[in-house]
Amino acid sequence: MNISQQRFSSRVSLILDKYPQWHSKVIKSINKPPLDKDYCPQILEVFDQNGLLAGIVRGYSSYESMRNVEQNSEFNAWLLDEELVVFYVGAELVINRLQLLQGCVW
Repeated sequence: MNISQQRFSSRVSLILDKYPQWHSKVIKSINKPPLDKDYCPQILEVFDQNGLLAGIVRGYSSYESMRNVEQNSEFNAWLLDEELVVFYVGAELVINRLQLLQGCVW
C-alpha cells in the first residue's frame, strides 16, 4: 500500500498516483502548519493537471492560461510564493494551510 492510499480517499489517491509530481508536493505539504495570519504572499498561482490556470504578482500583473471548455480540472493546487497551501480534488479539500490573511492588500 502506498502513502496516498493510507492517507486519502480513493478518488484523491487515484489522482495523486496519476500525477506523481503533485503527489510529492502534497506529501511534503500535508503536515506543514497554517500560514501566519500576517503573511502576505508576493505571488499566487493556481494549477491543475494541465499546468498553470492563473496567477497574480502582487502590485504588478495577473495572468491566465487559455483553456478549452472540454479541459476539466481533475484537481486544483494553489501555490503562494511557490509553496503549496491549498489542494483539492472536486469538493474534497486535501490541504488547506490558509487562515484569514489579515496583512494583505492586493
